[in-house]
Amino acid sequence: MDAAVDTMVRGALLVAVTGGLLAGCAGLPFTGKSCPEITDTSAWINRMPGPGQPSGGKLHVVVRVDDDQPWMLSPAATHSNDVLVLALSEGGPSVPGTAAYQQSRKPLPQRIEVECRGRTVATIEKITVAY
Repeated sequence: MDAAVDTMVRGALLVAVTGGLLAGCAGLPFTGKSCPEITDTSAWINRMPGPGQPSGGKLHVVVRVDDDQPWMLSPAATHSNDVLVLALSEGGPSVPGTAAYQQSRKPLPQRIEVECRGRTVATIEKITVAY
């Protein structure tokens, strides 16, 4: 009897590894939280002189969302120095209904794209510079 169970287990593992069981998962509904509606975006570079202030300035990005949970912005891969892609995801230390990001490193972007679950949900073309 142990040999029969062993054969069944090995067969099930072979089917799982070759994708037989994974094909059935493709039709399952997505259970994660959907992307919130973006209600406002802003971006500015602080070039005001002061202690600890980087010479090139510090980029600040704030995204307001129609949700009562905290969200966060994280840098995503991009192929251009002029565009900063930020991924919007659940969690983080933000105030509920907002997501924020700061960057001191150069180069500072000319445009910011906010993505959620692989889809662009907002583009910020106007980045204010404060002196």
